[in-house]
Amino acid sequence: MEIPGYREEPFEWYRKMRSENPVYREDNNVYIFKYRDVTAVLDDYRTFSSQFRDLMAPEMRRQLDELSSPSILILDPPKHTKLRNLVSRAFTPMKIASYEPEIRKITNALLDVVDGRSTFDIVKALTYPPLPVLVISKILGVPDRDMEKFKEWSDNLVRVLGFGVDMDTEREMAQYFSGLIDERKHSLSDDLISLLIRAEVDGEHLTRQEIIGFSILLLAAGNETTTNLLSNAIVTFSEHPGSFERLREERSLIPTAIEEVLRYRSPVQSTRRLVKREGGRIGDMKVEPGDFIFVYLQSANRDEDVFPNSEEFIIDRKENRHVAFGEGIHFCLGAPLARLEARVAMEELTKRYGDIRAVHVSPGGQGGQLHNVRLQEARGSGQLIQTFFQPPPEFIY
Repeated sequence: MEIPGYREEPFEWYRKMRSENPVYREDNNVYIFKYRDVTAVLDDYRTFSSQFRDLMAPEMRRQLDELSSPSILILDPPKHTKLRNLVSRAFTPMKIASYEPEIRKITNALLDVVDGRSTFDIVKALTYPPLPVLVISKILGVPDRDMEKFKEWSDNLVRVLGFGVDMDTEREMAQYFSGLIDERKHSLSDDLISLLIRAEVDGEHLTRQEIIGFSILLLAAGNETTTNLLSNAIVTFSEHPGSFERLREERSLIPTAIEEVLRYRSPVQSTRRLVKREGGRIGDMKVEPGDFIFVYLQSANRDEDVFPNSEEFIIDRKENRHVAFGEGIHFCLGAPLARLEARVAMEELTKRYGDIRAVHVSPGGQGGQLHNVRLQEARGSGQLIQTFFQPPPEFIY
């Protein structure tokens, strides 16, 4: 099967596969594209495992286990259930809402840097340094003096995310977070590390390795997903004249618009599972233990059997049960934080700018769909230059 390259938008390929080969086998790899099959696989953790660290070479697995526990993304119950119950104590709706003032402060500080310039990169203004990394570092309680180091680690993690392991970065981060845990144990505060240390369910606490593993996950996945969401939102609004102006006039519509961006141009294209027991089926196809299942979230989000006018961006779409953040027990724990960051960023952009529209698009870059998009500010003669990053179709989280 020929999969679109990193520099190609895969939407036409998804449409063709949904129509002609919604469940496609190639050796022990099975690719699925329809919403009903995607949700069925993600909901059935007993048949379709996420536990991929078990497949690593023994020596690499041993080294990683010494540094940090596997994240909840690559664990099955009952271990997954215990860890998720513990870390969710730090992600209550009230706690997430408490981060809004700091997120707004960071967003405005980043935009202030480019305020008044006639030409600038609007997405780079929010993602280099990445808004999500700055937010996550504040939430974790990382001192300002360590911010450059934190950003470097984040870049390193993103560079290999879905493709391998950067052992040097993993080791440096494990040592750093271990030291931060020691500091917090002597002086607990209200940051996330302190909350994770305090978290308790049925008398159980998180181990040091589990806190380290979750902190690394938050930095990697939280940065990548939210950065892509912000970039995709801006390029999508620029492609649809009138959408940005409407958000300026109806800022209460921004959360609904963000949900449609998540569906229309998902920040994560795909995930995967490993078949672990006999008797599994996807549609009419039988699957065997050891089969890899490639689950195309973006294709499911454009399934014409689920979403009316699925190939259209409808800014006020009412029914929108997309799977951009996954489904089932592995539904993204950080989804409320990503939504909050995107909402605040769009609110502040609509306060500052009259409109954005693309006047030039050219592909470029490696490791993802990277577009250089030149945007024009409607209320003045200055130009905004935007960089749009979307992960490759085979991106795995």
